[in-house]
Amino acid sequence: MKFGRIKRQHGRVGGLDAVLDRIIADCPHVTRIVPGRIKVRRGRTPPSFNVQYPTESGLKCLYTGTGTVQEVFLICSDEKAARAWLVEQGIAAE
Repeated sequence: MKFGRIKRQHGRVGGLDAVLDRIIADCPHVTRIVPGRIKVRRGRTPPSFNVQYPTESGLKCLYTGTGTVQEVFLICSDEKAARAWLVEQGIAAE
């Protein structure tokens, strides 16, 4: 199954689409984005996007919304440069 640069088959947490659209449009190191599993959690925290760790094909990230957490996999040509870009742009914390 072919999909664009962001896989739209799975659901996404509210507010995540704007972040993903910005990453895919502006970051030259990210070639594709695959949203993953959504988990429900207690509490209300402000939305945040954090890089967890590198994978074979790029980076595993977590997007935390109000009462939910979603895994996001960034497929990268250069994971270190992509991580640096996310921090530089203020999308992810160091």
